[in-house]
Amino acid sequence: GCWMKEEMYTGLDAEFYDELLDGEIDDLPFWQDLVKETGGRSLEVGCGTGRILIPLLEEGLEVDGMDISEHMISLLREKTSNLGVETDVRVQAMETLDMGRHYSLIFIPGFSLQMAEGRDGLLQTLQACNRHLAPGGTLAVSLFFPWEEMEDDEPGDWRLRKKLKRPDGSRLECFQSTTIDLEKQQLELKSRYTLRGKSKELLKEENHNIKLLWFYPHEFHLLLEEAGFEVIDTFSEYTDEPMDEFTPHAVFIAEKSGG
Repeated sequence: GCWMKEEMYTGLDAEFYDELLDGEIDDLPFWQDLVKETGGRSLEVGCGTGRILIPLLEEGLEVDGMDISEHMISLLREKTSNLGVETDVRVQAMETLDMGRHYSLIFIPGFSLQMAEGRDGLLQTLQACNRHLAPGGTLAVSLFFPWEEMEDDEPGDWRLRKKLKRPDGSRLECFQSTTIDLEKQQLELKSRYTLRGKSKELLKEENHNIKLLWFYPHEFHLLLEEAGFEVIDTFSEYTDEPMDEFTPHAVFIAEKSGG
């Protein structure tokens, strides 16, 4: 189901996407440095509503974006026109990425790549990125490794992930549950959103499910090589430390192989 993926970031999920991530992940400085160091024009795959893209554009950097969610891209376009910044953002599936130009850097933050349609879709995405890179161009991918979830005694339990209070007095609560399929190497992340008014009355409830593929680090190295890349570096938790066998968030930096 391709439609599943397009349906994912709609409604409350899209509206509160940036706020829900706020304080959970401090990856912006990492991407800012990488984009500046690489120079030239960059592409963010899975840019959403612009959590990373907008600050980069505000710094005057040349970055384009694409995302499968029409809702998110329309929210992003609203932001960029309000700011008066120039960028080329498109609604596309990453497996069939087609921006019609070459980039010096393509980066895939969050765990967007792991939402690909199966392993074939993931390989297609990496190959499409390769085609969009100038010779010697760089691909940077962040991956989530569910080491902790594998050890979890109570998979599928609902936990409160976040509470947000809005200026109008309403509150959003996000609950999450994670189940892991070791055989398929797939992680299912279920989110339940409840929006309550001032007097605690229920205004809206929504459920969103995401399925994420995951890999062991050596597998991902092989996938990158198969797609025409050479791994040049890995980083742990968006710092300049290399990843180790317990790193939950790693960034792989790869170069388009010559020839």
